[in-house]
Amino acid sequence: MTAWTALFKKDFRLTRTAFIVGLVFDFLIFLLTMLVDRNTGNNLFLFIPLIVAVVLHVIYLPILLFISLRKEAERLHLWMHNPRSAAALLLSKVLNGLIMAVVSLVVLYSMAGMLIRSRFGLIEAYWADTRKAALLIFPHIILVSIMLGVWVILLWSLYHALKYKMGRWTTATLLAAVILLYWIASLFDSSNLYKQLIQWGSMEARFPTFKIDPIPTYAGEYLFHFVVMIGLFCWSAWILDRKVEV
Repeated sequence: MTAWTALFKKDFRLTRTAFIVGLVFDFLIFLLTMLVDRNTGNNLFLFIPLIVAVVLHVIYLPILLFISLRKEAERLHLWMHNPRSAAALLLSKVLNGLIMAVVSLVVLYSMAGMLIRSRFGLIEAYWADTRKAALLIFPHIILVSIMLGVWVILLWSLYHALKYKMGRWTTATLLAAVILLYWIASLFDSSNLYKQLIQWGSMEARFPTFKIDPIPTYAGEYLFHFVVMIGLFCWSAWILDRKVEV
């Protein structure tokens, strides 16, 4: 447990500066929101900076992972000779980035809540739907961020597994592989097999006061993407343990 704590703290230090910069960015967005409010007086434009900042959090975890892994690459031989498995080393980085992403989102949500309460006298029905929408968006932002983060880990692992074998062609090969995988995934997503795999456990998110149709979701879709994330993570760890030369 002590070794894991030390590893976790070390990974935090690697991305601590980026985390602080992210929090500063959140407060700058809040100041921009106040500036928009002062210059336009339009409540619709008021929340645009905050909404954009929230959506951009889908790339928060991938950026932190890239920063952390890039720093590890500078002393890869030391990192890879850690007695812990590659899965444990990568999991520490994912958990660090995930905690930072959640904290940053909570800060933005708190500021958005302050603005809503100060600018709108929402009746309970509207306020309930607003809270429900915010709570629904939060985990989806995190889930997309984790999926992108796992892809960053996989590509980084493949790069270091191939760089001594393919030399300067490594980056071009990985880019071609990404394009090919995206094309295959797009074909699969439009197939009947994919629909059969995910379209079970139907659920609907309803927002009566927003005057929009219920938003359908499927438990199968969440399970499918969760399995894909676990599979990509385990593949990355296997590559680091078995294929990366230091």
